[in-house]
Amino acid sequence: MPSFFVETFGCQMNVADSDLLKSALRLRGYEASEKSVDADLVIVNTCSVRQHAESRALAHIAQHAAHKRQGSRDQTLWVMGCMAQRLGDELSRQIKGIDRVIGARDFETFLLELDSCLTSAGPKGPSAAGNPEAVVSRFVPVMRGCNNHCAYCVVPLVRGPEASLPAPIVEATVRSYVDKGAREITLLGQNVNSYRDSGMDFGALLRSLNRIDGLARIRFTTSHPKDLSEDLVKTIAELPKLCRHIHLPVQSGSSRVLAAMNRKYTRDDYLRLIDIIRKHMPDADITTDAMVGFPAESPQDFQDTLSLFKHVRFTTAFMFIYSPRAHTAAAAMGDDVTAQEKRTRLKELIDCQTAITKELYQAMVGKTLSVLFTVRQEGREKLWMGQDNGCKRVLAACNDSLAGMILPVRAVRSSGMTLLCELE
Repeated sequence: MPSFFVETFGCQMNVADSDLLKSALRLRGYEASEKSVDADLVIVNTCSVRQHAESRALAHIAQHAAHKRQGSRDQTLWVMGCMAQRLGDELSRQIKGIDRVIGARDFETFLLELDSCLTSAGPKGPSAAGNPEAVVSRFVPVMRGCNNHCAYCVVPLVRGPEASLPAPIVEATVRSYVDKGAREITLLGQNVNSYRDSGMDFGALLRSLNRIDGLARIRFTTSHPKDLSEDLVKTIAELPKLCRHIHLPVQSGSSRVLAAMNRKYTRDDYLRLIDIIRKHMPDADITTDAMVGFPAESPQDFQDTLSLFKHVRFTTAFMFIYSPRAHTAAAAMGDDVTAQEKRTRLKELIDCQTAITKELYQAMVGKTLSVLFTVRQEGREKLWMGQDNGCKRVLAACNDSLAGMILPVRAVRSSGMTLLCELE
């Protein structure tokens, strides 16, 4: 039986695309390989958001290509995703051994042509491999592309303008996952708030999905602050299947920097949104993205970001150093914050957020949580991983399978980033 190995870099949209491709390959008789060197087909799904992500992906692609040239197995190597879109055939010229480059904008078309692309080996129709195994939590893209054109971001360049998937297709996808055992879905889009299909906005889509029998929890990411309305917050608060978690990237706490980033909101606008969320969902987990070292970010601009973090008290945050991306507006601004200063600021921000996260997790000790369990912890068969109705991670010991169960647990200890719990 032919085998495949998929390596994914970047965002949850890339994870969702990889999952779709894995499912399509399984339906064609391919099985997953644990090691790339043992696979007939190796696929690398790439990210272009930051230079570090591209550099890591390029190093791994080069490694796979070297194994392909040196190995006895007749391998096929595909590269897909945002970096593939940005670099195109230049990738194949840089790294010898790549058989196909699939840009992020070409992914749906590629899936339709998959049978003709699988020319190296293996059956072309369904086999005994059958459908992929049941997965408790699934990603469901509802839109692709972005219209925001933030100064630092390549997403509009590599994924194109916003395009919402038809609501009937989204609903059918969710129903098919539920039929296969999914209990939770996460809706994906660069800006899910701007979803529109035949007069249906994102709130209406959430209400429609909330009615699906068998579906227990609904999550979504990412929300753009400029488009998060109080009506949508109210909808999330009112729907029982919607998780109490909003990921709301702030990027900077300085209104001056936000304007330079073309984010279309101010610090005060963002803080008003936080107040709205707290008003309608006092128990909600709010998470964010933030960067340091954007062009011309002053020490005071950074202190504005630090003070916003201390005020909002995010449950967790993704924090990173700005890196110039070709063809973005920020690339022409000059990268004038030194590398050392960027590292110093990032460490201070991470230390601040880590302390807040530990305090929030510690405050949960002794409380009862409703947890959806998904998978066993790798290498520890008796420990099951799950998540509460917000975004807090949980571990609980049980000899029996807990996959797909929503159970009450009591938090007995916090490791700082995970709650260790006992079943009630």
